Amino acid sequence: MTQSITDSLSQSFRCPNCNEYINTDARECRFCSHPIDAETALRVASEQERINQACNDASHVRNLAGVTLIMTVLFNLISLGISGPIALVILNFSTVGLVIRWEVKYASIRTLDPDFAVAKRNRLIALGLWLASASIMLILVGIGVAIGLNKG
Repeated sequence: MTQSITDSLSQSFRCPNCNEYINTDARECRFCSHPIDAETALRVASEQERINQACNDASHVRNLAGVTLIMTVLFNLISLGISGPIALVILNFSTVGLVIRWEVKYASIRTLDPDFAVAKRNRLIALGLWLASASIMLILVGIGVAIGLNKG
């Protein structure tokens, strides 16, 4: 019988009694001595891992949205040739796609974990930054079309 690598590695989760992080291989909490059921510990650790991934994903999408907004502003201050608009379209679609992916994958998580509250806020920040970037792009496209119509 072989164990997978993840089974042999200790995971962490919050103690149900004192809320401190402990390892799944512990039989009692090292902080409060609360007894730990091994099966429950593995289940809760798996849930904690999903929460941690949600937090990481939200942070990444917030950072991508910030880059998207900065690139949108920079593109309009300096000409980046044809690669600029293509990059902006890719960044905008990537940002909104990752926000939607986060919603589908993690929005159903119910936890009191303070890091998850930060992740939800990061997701909203990402959405706000994306909306700002998309609005700037639409306004500038509208201005460009208006200028083109006036010339023609």
